[in-house]
Amino acid sequence: MSKKFSLILILLIVAITTSGLFFVYYKKINNKQADTTNGTSDQDKLFLSLDPSSLGWVQEALTAPWQGRDSHAVVVYKNKIWLMGGLDGTKRLISPGNVDYGNAEHFSDVWFSEDGKSWQLASSNAPWGQRRSMQVVEFKGEMWLMGGWGPELGYKNNIWSSKDGVNWALKSSSAEWPAREGHQLVVFKDKMWLIGGVKYTGQKLFNDVWFSEDGINWQQATKNAGWDPRWDFSSTVFNDKLWVVGGMAFGDKLFNDVWSSEDGIVWRLVDKNPPFGLRQGSSLIDYAGKLWTLGRLNIPLYGHGLNDVWYSEDGITWKKTKENPAWTGREDAGAVVFKNRIWVLGGMDKNWQWKNDVWSSTSNLDRTN
Repeated sequence: MSKKFSLILILLIVAITTSGLFFVYYKKINNKQADTTNGTSDQDKLFLSLDPSSLGWVQEALTAPWQGRDSHAVVVYKNKIWLMGGLDGTKRLISPGNVDYGNAEHFSDVWFSEDGKSWQLASSNAPWGQRRSMQVVEFKGEMWLMGGWGPELGYKNNIWSSKDGVNWALKSSSAEWPAREGHQLVVFKDKMWLIGGVKYTGQKLFNDVWFSEDGINWQQATKNAGWDPRWDFSSTVFNDKLWVVGGMAFGDKLFNDVWSSEDGIVWRLVDKNPPFGLRQGSSLIDYAGKLWTLGRLNIPLYGHGLNDVWYSEDGITWKKTKENPAWTGREDAGAVVFKNRIWVLGGMDKNWQWKNDVWSSTSNLDRTN
């Protein structure tokens, strides 16, 4: 074989290899661009640009048209924020820490917003009735509402769904899981998962876990998840696991432990004493590749609820943002991720005021755009 022919052969092999690598790279880039409809590209930008310690906040609405409240449900559905139900204890506040919740004003209204600033009323009196501490998630193209308590309803374990927030269908009048409030409802591995909660009647606390593939038929994953029974805890899905953080039990007992599960059955104690302190009525958010906890009102510290925000990459090591948010410390607010930001809506603040303000997070991604 001549040297000239060998050189040509080598150049040909290099050209073929290079073109193959270019094709793979092009395919990856093309696929990535194709994913922009699902927000993947924006998320990648966010992951790369966000300095979590410098997370800031901006007030989107000082007084939204919905009445101040806590224990309401908030969900992102069809590229809108939806807010519904809850209670306002303003007229039933006896003293800090002493509220006549049983006779407080409860709501059955449904609101939505495309930008978090302007809100529209979808229904002033949804058929699921005036109730608090219910949970709502988006699942298979519908909003699903379940659990909660109302002054006329009592405790409920019925299940409702809606495709537009106006028309609601009763999918089950009595689910397999016992009626409760203060529970959590999340979507994990193409199923809905209902976790924990309380039924004050009979002083019943729960640490059970249930799941459903269709929202109607439920199976019990475990009767005892291992963590102490509780309510007003926070839960989310992060790193392909279910997470449970904080909460409350009878006797004003508060928790700040962190638990996770890969299957909803076996639960592992990740941290029994994280640095963010006791948390009741807080929110847990999966945002920009990190786990965030925000909001709380420590009951033994009436009037001194904190509004610190903490984040973690693994649920074990936690760091606090450099500055606390401008919104007052509060419990039982609504918190969601919407348009690549964390949103906080309403809640009862440290001054025992029921709020109807709306806040969103800001990052260096916003500041550089």
